[in-house]
This record gives sequence, C-alpha cells and structure tokens, in this order.
Amino acid sequence: MKVAELAKSLGTTADTVRYYSRLGLLKPAKSVNGYKSYSNKEVSRLKFILSARNLGFSVVDIKE
Repeated sequence: MKVAELAKSLGTTADTVRYYSRLGLLKPAKSVNGYKSYSNKEVSRLKFILSARNLGFSVVDIKE
C-alpha cells in the first residue's frame, strides 16, 4: 500500500504518514522506483499510533 492509499484508508493525511515514517515509527519498504510501500504490519502499527494519539499519548510515549 502506498502513502496516499494508506492515509485515505485510515482517514488521515499523507503528510501524517510521512511524519511517522521520518520519526522511525513506521518502516516502509522502498521499491526500485523509489515509492514507499506499507505492509499490513505497518498498517496495523499506524492504526495503533493514531489511536494512541487520540487518547493523548505523546510521540515519545508511543516510541517507547
């Protein structure tokens, strides 16, 4: 799943997905053409991150 597809499926923005990837919370695979691809594991991880953020957890707390 690509960045825009992932963002749309979870009701967030592509910038949010990229932000969590830059922080190392998500680890997408990169294809030969440079596109980032997110596995089902990463989709589940982003669901967890978004839920934790909605509950008031900080990014630092989530990293731990």
